[in-house]
Amino acid sequence: MPSSYLTDLPDLAAIGWPLSVVVMLLLHCLIGLVAAQIAQRKGADLSFWLIWGLIGGTLSLITALRLPVDIEA
Repeated sequence: MPSSYLTDLPDLAAIGWPLSVVVMLLLHCLIGLVAAQIAQRKGADLSFWLIWGLIGGTLSLITALRLPVDIEA
């Protein structure tokens, strides 16, 4: 049975998680940071959106994209 390239890589020694899980967590957080930046440019509170983005990931990105633009900011 052929093995995939992910099973040939060693687990990360510091936390004991497979590389694929760590990559997914990093992408989740990156999507959250992008959501926070989009929300801030639309006039929302950056600190709230940083927290919501790191927790919510893709859901926070969808929410940030649906925010109305605050013209007064």
